[in-house]
Amino acid sequence: MNRRINKILLDILHEKKQTLHSYASLFKVSEQTIRNDIKEINFQLEKDNDARIIFDEGGHLQISKEVDLNELLKTYGSFQDYHLSQDERRTILALLLVTSKDYVTTYYLSEYVLVSRNTLVSDIEELKLWFERNNLTLYSAVGKGYKVKGDEQRIRTAMTKLIIFNGLFDNDYDYAFSSENNIFQNLLLDIIDKQTRYREVGQLLLEVEKYEGVELSDFSYQEVVCYLLIMLERLQLGFQIADSNELHRLRESSKYGFAQAISKKLSEQYATTINEGETDYLVSILRSKSYIKNNSRKIDSIEMQILINEFIFNLTKELGIKYYLNSDLFELLENHLKLLIYRIKLNSSVKNALYDEVYHSYTDIFPLVKKHLQKIEEYLGKEVTDDELSFIVMYVMAILENTINSTFQGPIRIRLVCNSGSGTAQLIKVKLLAAFPHLEIVSVDSSHTLQKIQPENQDLIVSTVPLQFKKSPVVLVHPILTEEDIVSIQKAIYKIKPQQFIDQNYLITKEEKLIQSFLPVIEKYVDEENQQNFLRDLEQFYRLNEQMTMDPQEVVRLSSILRLDHIVLDQTAPNWQKAVSQAGEILQKDHYIDPEYIEGMIDIIEGNDPYIVISPGVAIPHAEAAQGARRIGASLLRLKEAVCFNHKQNDPVKYVIAFSLPEGKSIGTCLYYFTEILATENFLERMDQCQTPEEIMLELKKMEDKVMGFSYEKNIM
Repeated sequence: MNRRINKILLDILHEKKQTLHSYASLFKVSEQTIRNDIKEINFQLEKDNDARIIFDEGGHLQISKEVDLNELLKTYGSFQDYHLSQDERRTILALLLVTSKDYVTTYYLSEYVLVSRNTLVSDIEELKLWFERNNLTLYSAVGKGYKVKGDEQRIRTAMTKLIIFNGLFDNDYDYAFSSENNIFQNLLLDIIDKQTRYREVGQLLLEVEKYEGVELSDFSYQEVVCYLLIMLERLQLGFQIADSNELHRLRESSKYGFAQAISKKLSEQYATTINEGETDYLVSILRSKSYIKNNSRKIDSIEMQILINEFIFNLTKELGIKYYLNSDLFELLENHLKLLIYRIKLNSSVKNALYDEVYHSYTDIFPLVKKHLQKIEEYLGKEVTDDELSFIVMYVMAILENTINSTFQGPIRIRLVCNSGSGTAQLIKVKLLAAFPHLEIVSVDSSHTLQKIQPENQDLIVSTVPLQFKKSPVVLVHPILTEEDIVSIQKAIYKIKPQQFIDQNYLITKEEKLIQSFLPVIEKYVDEENQQNFLRDLEQFYRLNEQMTMDPQEVVRLSSILRLDHIVLDQTAPNWQKAVSQAGEILQKDHYIDPEYIEGMIDIIEGNDPYIVISPGVAIPHAEAAQGARRIGASLLRLKEAVCFNHKQNDPVKYVIAFSLPEGKSIGTCLYYFTEILATENFLERMDQCQTPEEIMLELKKMEDKVMGFSYEKNIM
């Protein structure tokens, strides 16, 4: 048994379908390596259960017959049966060292993880560097062994890192809080939870959550449970957080009452004395967490409250959002900003595992949010990271989409479960209601709360984490709701209610509604063989009429501002600066822009990082209107050899699409549809097959038609 095998069995146990290729990509190994893992699993399955892992019709892994995987996994829960990777072994060793009160001998460490002395010596040298980076020192003494020394707060921080980020909450495991079967997680818990209090402490925290009227996100809930285990372990060893003026000031925080309630419960249940310094430090832990439900609007600084209110006011004014229609969502955004500010003050930050999806989905919102955050950044003297920015974008999009889409409450009751915090949950919620306005969202919950309350007032559970819930069907979805997720939810709804009970008026386009209203007249006066052509012409007329009534300042299609002679194929450029210049020169020669505009495009990329590389292989450089944009237009440059823009994910770039954007012109809708093309169509592959500008334009228009919802294709050149 190893990490990969544990993951495969956990996925099958939770009915999470994965392919051979997806596991190879996840673990960065060859597909043959995964096949070898499956071979090892099958050896055990065939011997004990006459079963084996097979592939279904879709290429997903499944077991050929019913097997008790819980029992199978329990047999591997020891160092003798579980093969630690190098990183896992070093995590175990570091945790053993940092949790020990006395010196730890080489013999004890090598016997614990079952490695040779030479291997252990090599590991220790690396661990010395790790402890140094975490402001701790690993001492060695002849005849005694090794001991970690340092400030108690830093020791607990190091323990938390080892448990949370190296063990419990690896991104590979969406269901890490189900501790029974994650073998490496259990090996870590054995070190910090010798009294097996994991479930007791989790239950205690649930009770305090309920009493205080708060609800942590699943991830934060597990972080706090693990910290409380660490806290109890350290107190039992005689180590305490000393009271200080700096910690004392934290009592002004809205989380002080929450921390007091937790400390009181722990003290009563485990007969442990918890001093004021411990409670104050617990406040700092709770303040930096994410909450599904938060009962407080308190903040430590009036100035910061004003800045947050100003940020929300200016952003909503620019986006045209009505505050009173979204007060609950705005409160969530406000609370998130308070936590973000606190993290920045502590020089701490969080990673958003969904960053790439959020950025690709809402590219144009990032600079807008960034612009309005400027005063907060200036006040703090620090910049908000891209990951933190992406969380704010998620909240903003939840509010924006909630404004656009009404919430018709219908016959299907949905309970939404999310482990990534309230921002993700609200974004999924509004996307669900946008796709299925007839649904009723009865509640947004964390999975640990759901398992506790066992509710029955829902027809369906939509969850971002694998769940097994007997009282209702569960649909597992991606946190950024995909088309595949929409189809899965639709299928589940059809199983709950017959299709005729679903109001189909909420699932059709405006064109289809128009045509439906004309159908009786069409069937009466138009011959059957001509009806299809008539319907197509009617739809085309309606579409053109819609476009004519749009704001003339708004550009809907990229193809509408891209001239054939502004498409240049297979050009050579030595670097990204030259590629941007060449794309700009196409526009300059026809007086769409001035030479200064090209310089502006390059300056923006150099000053703001290559955010304009919006998708793998595609960049959209542009500059400010005042820098010389005369007419609205675009150019498309295909490079013979791709160049790098220094983008972490999307390099190298083969297609450079430059925009000229004068004052008063908007291409927001155009970019929206173009990003939809990049997200859903094989843009690079289809463009690479084109040999002429005419073919490029035709393919682009076909893709635009598809993402804009037009139901048929015709020659639109």
